[in-house]
Amino acid sequence: MKIFVTGIGAITAIGGNVVENLNSLRSLRTGLHKSSEYNLITGEVSLTNDQLSECFHLHDQNYSRTTLLSLPAAREAWGNNMRDSRISTGLISSTSVGGMDRTEKYYFHDRRTNSPSHYHLMVHDNGTTTELLAEELGITGYISTISTACSSGANSIMQAARLMEAG
Repeated sequence: MKIFVTGIGAITAIGGNVVENLNSLRSLRTGLHKSSEYNLITGEVSLTNDQLSECFHLHDQNYSRTTLLSLPAAREAWGNNMRDSRISTGLISSTSVGGMDRTEKYYFHDRRTNSPSHYHLMVHDNGTTTELLAEELGITGYISTISTACSSGANSIMQAARLMEAG
């Protein structure tokens, strides 16, 4: 069986889409800089969560940063594809932190105010981003999340290949 990549999407420290990333790589531009928040050298997407929401027309204020970065990359990779009921389509998302940024933010808020909000914890689950991606792309078949730290991406690719080989 032959397996083909039919779309790619990216938002990274060196570009907001695949073309910007490729141009940065070709011009040897780095995405490393001194982070004002952490006081160390990082390679992070410089847009804030609010800027990401505005730029990519995402209006739910409780999206985790993982979701805010995943949705535009998934949209770019999916392109103009339309779901075809004759083709089994699945989604395997990979992550290492899920919605941890939202959990940390609201943990300290809840401790300070002594008024816990379970709504904010709804995005901590690594699968929440996957479910939002599937909904955005109209994928209703196999949907799964792999969270194995740095190996998540490779493990997702291997799982997808196994699923395709199994039909």
